[in-house]
Amino acid sequence: MSTITKITPEGFDVANGFLLYGTVEDTAEQMQVPRHEVVRILQTPEVKRYLDGVYLDMGYRNRDRIGAAFDKMIQAKLEEAEETGVYSSKDLAELLMMQHKMRMDEIKAAKEAGPGIAVQVNNNSLGNTAYDNLMGKLLGPKT
Repeated sequence: MSTITKITPEGFDVANGFLLYGTVEDTAEQMQVPRHEVVRILQTPEVKRYLDGVYLDMGYRNRDRIGAAFDKMIQAKLEEAEETGVYSSKDLAELLMMQHKMRMDEIKAAKEAGPGIAVQVNNNSLGNTAYDNLMGKLLGPKT
């Protein structure tokens, strides 16, 4: 079962300001909040979890784009090897190692971020669940 991260409105504002402005100094300046207060809020566990989740989500959404770029680079290296007849496995090995390292870092970040958000979708379109039967009995036509 997943848990909900509770975050104060101030923490949420500062975290989003930090995401928008990129640095503590710019966040403090733009939000007109003392720097030490921005640092204190950003160091709270709930704000850290929120920011980790956002960064992880952004990385997850870009994963396909990054994978496609790696695939293009590998394909280009293979085509170059065929055209020139000169083949260096070192270049390909480095690309593959980099791709593997990024995937391992992603897995590690997902584990450190803790439980994710679980969404349960109930499809009651058939109308034959216990709840539907009960509601039918309670609200059905009176005889």
